[in-house]
Amino acid sequence: MLMDRADRLRPACALQQHYRAGMPQLGLYGLAENWLLKECGHLHWLAIAQARGMPVPEFADEAGHKSYAALTALHLHDARLDAVSENAPFSLAVRATSPGRAQHYSAQTLRTGTQRGARIELLSAFVRREAGSNRSIARAPVDVDSAEADDRTLTDAALSLQARARVFRTSGGIGRMGLHPAAHGGALRSADFTPCPHNDFNGAGLLYFASFQALADRAELSWYGLRPARTVERELYFYGNIDPGESVRAELLAERDDGDECAHWIRLSRCADGARIADALTRKRRVA
Repeated sequence: MLMDRADRLRPACALQQHYRAGMPQLGLYGLAENWLLKECGHLHWLAIAQARGMPVPEFADEAGHKSYAALTALHLHDARLDAVSENAPFSLAVRATSPGRAQHYSAQTLRTGTQRGARIELLSAFVRREAGSNRSIARAPVDVDSAEADDRTLTDAALSLQARARVFRTSGGIGRMGLHPAAHGGALRSADFTPCPHNDFNGAGLLYFASFQALADRAELSWYGLRPARTVERELYFYGNIDPGESVRAELLAERDDGDECAHWIRLSRCADGARIADALTRKRRVA
């Protein structure tokens, strides 16, 4: 029997971590975005486990097969990563809920002192390998006790990100960050990369979600050269994965440059079969 939306939403849960910025956390323009995304992903998994009363995030589907919480969408916004400087204390506060069976959402707030440094939203689904390859990743139903959500604002934000992810998955998405596809409908530029098995894949053997962000930045550097800028907003939508040793094609579908601010839409696909594996939309502000 299908459950209505209220019955499918779990209560929000809270988690908070404190840090002091050092070289592992910092990048050229303040807090390193790649480190931040990895840490937010880690806290997302911990929040899922906490909501399910588990001491560690060790998940299995209804048939007992090992399952992983793979991200399907990510939105970094209101980012002021340059607010975090060397030795500065900062924190990440997490609120999480479930907008559907086997799906989880977290809203995370970065703060340093009294200043908010960023908001990060993550949406994940439980998945498993069906044929021993990362090309065979499929949704894995995981039983979730139903309960009414106690934070309507958080629930609405979760459903909003879920809806945007659905738009990109089914129709490609339009109009985000003032970006629009080229009139001819093709790629403006392209570049191929082979992710490093030692650096870009995680312990589950998957191309790590934060590596998609890194690939988008590598493509940007290859096309434009060094343009000092810090990320103020990034959206990532994930559809698939690759096996170690496979290559990824980055295609520039839209771009804009307003002087002080630049933005682009990059699609990532497997070179071997052309399958789309992610869309990355990025807005950056230039720095001196």
